[in-house]
Amino acid sequence: MLAQMGRVAEESARAAGAVALSGFRSAMEVRSKGRNDLVTEFDTAAEDKAVAVIKRHFPEHGILAEESGASYQEHDTPRYLWAIDPIDGTHNYAMQLPYWCCSVAVIDSVEKVVLAAAVCDPLHEETFLAMTGKGAFLNGQPMKVAALNNLEDATFAFDIGYDPEISGRMLSLASRVQPQVRRVRLLGSAVLALTYVAAGRFDAYYHLNLNPWDIAAASLLIKEAGGLVTDWDGMPAGATGGDVAAANPTLQPQLLQMLRQAE
Repeated sequence: MLAQMGRVAEESARAAGAVALSGFRSAMEVRSKGRNDLVTEFDTAAEDKAVAVIKRHFPEHGILAEESGASYQEHDTPRYLWAIDPIDGTHNYAMQLPYWCCSVAVIDSVEKVVLAAAVCDPLHEETFLAMTGKGAFLNGQPMKVAALNNLEDATFAFDIGYDPEISGRMLSLASRVQPQVRRVRLLGSAVLALTYVAAGRFDAYYHLNLNPWDIAAASLLIKEAGGLVTDWDGMPAGATGGDVAAANPTLQPQLLQMLRQAE
């Protein structure tokens, strides 16, 4: 079943990506769904398409999606949950900035692990795939995290989120991290930035508060590409959200120590 889950994750992410791409740089309805948080008609349409693909193959599985929420009651959680972010980086998308993606992952809710994942960046024609124990791939080619050994030469990525208190802490933290590393980048899409860690484009990523659909797919990509994804206390992360830090195994302890000292 794992192989089928991988195929469905890819099909679902690509389907959502096609919908999102069709609306990019077009006139679109943009509305607020909370302080500093936006949603467009294409977020909803892309999510509907992704869910339809999954339900066609796995009608009994649960859905945990950014726009529509959970398809199940908390006391009756299905064994398998599909975490979907139809357009991660909606602000970028709405402003016609080319950094956004579509993310799909299936989680074993009992074991609390991600089994298969796909991230589709249709604008750059890139699809990232991973299945547990099978490696991570970019357009069919194996990918690995960067092999950098020291923080001073590392390029870090982070995002600030929508909550004013979290945003303030993240920006304050960036001012203390920057002098210790080569560069710090804020991409505007947590999923894409984490995925770039898996692809070796960023050396590390950190955030204080991510949702499951922000972290699930990218966390498996990083792990299968040879990296580590933990919370700031060093415990495994990826299926449930929260604070997150990601890097290769050599940088990870250095990253965690720096974050704890900076905070």
